[in-house]
Amino acid sequence: MSVQSEFLNFHKIIKLDYDVNLELADKRDILVGILRDSKKLPGFDVLNQGSYSMYMGTEPLDGKEYDIDVGLRFNVNKSDYEPMELKNIIQEILSNHTDYGAIIKKPCVTVTYKKDGEAAYHVDLVCYAYENKGDHDSQMYLARGKDSTPDEICWEKSDPRGLINHINNAVDEEQRPQYRRVIRYIKRWKNLKFDSNGHAEPASIGITLIASDYFEAYANNDGLDDLNAVLSLAKKIKNLFAYVGTNDKGRSLYRIKYPMPLGLNFEVETDAFEKMTDSQMTDFKDKVEKLVEDLEKVKCEPDEIEQCKKLQKIFGADFRVPEVEDVSKKQKNCIPSSSASGVN
Repeated sequence: MSVQSEFLNFHKIIKLDYDVNLELADKRDILVGILRDSKKLPGFDVLNQGSYSMYMGTEPLDGKEYDIDVGLRFNVNKSDYEPMELKNIIQEILSNHTDYGAIIKKPCVTVTYKKDGEAAYHVDLVCYAYENKGDHDSQMYLARGKDSTPDEICWEKSDPRGLINHINNAVDEEQRPQYRRVIRYIKRWKNLKFDSNGHAEPASIGITLIASDYFEAYANNDGLDDLNAVLSLAKKIKNLFAYVGTNDKGRSLYRIKYPMPLGLNFEVETDAFEKMTDSQMTDFKDKVEKLVEDLEKVKCEPDEIEQCKKLQKIFGADFRVPEVEDVSKKQKNCIPSSSASGVN
């Protein structure tokens, strides 16, 4: 047994279950079928988005819902419709599909499903139109906004296919399993450490974009080394914060501004963390610094069981502490320093 083995066991637990993926896909297909059959909408193609399409789905914590993002690429020019038209039609069609109805949000229309009497799944339907419907490589636009915030309603430049390809192909194929594991570890950490209400919790797409730019694969003499890989990414996130000023209580404020990747066709001002306030971003900085400090302590802890206890405090109860008899009592030294490599 080793700490790496426990990381792999932890990953098996937090990786989105295959049966859940099938259930989410089933909900998606039902909704798509209803919308196609309604005859109230123009034709569209389906594009899976988010963690589902990037093979990075993570089990939600207890009490949280599973979700899937579904892009509906309508075969229309954006000039043919106002941004809210398609969203309002979708809401109307699906208003009685579940007990929760269909809720219009700024980026999507959300449909929530029950399981065992509780909200368990939701499907986010994202509406797109083309600059030129005759050319499906032309600029795409996302229907953003809701009626309660009319000033924010717009057709927003978007590049969902480009974003998926950018993230999926950010590292070599041999490195992708570790890349995806490390992103899941950070996502589980943030789910545990931040309040999910409002915008206090850093957006997963922001974490994923940072990983796509800064992930380094690690191995040591014994093989894979997820501990150093996640520590490396945490350090990279920590170093991205920049001072932006001081609040009225004298607190220094920091934030990360992280635009969509260069070369993709998004709005110029798009920022993955734009919804977070400077104060929330500074809380993020403080917690990332604590994460780095705690992972460094794990790295230099000579006893494997104590390492796992420390990791459980970081990542939660799903990171298991092995029984004494399953591990050697002590490692001879601290974990050997690792170097980036192209390992799986």
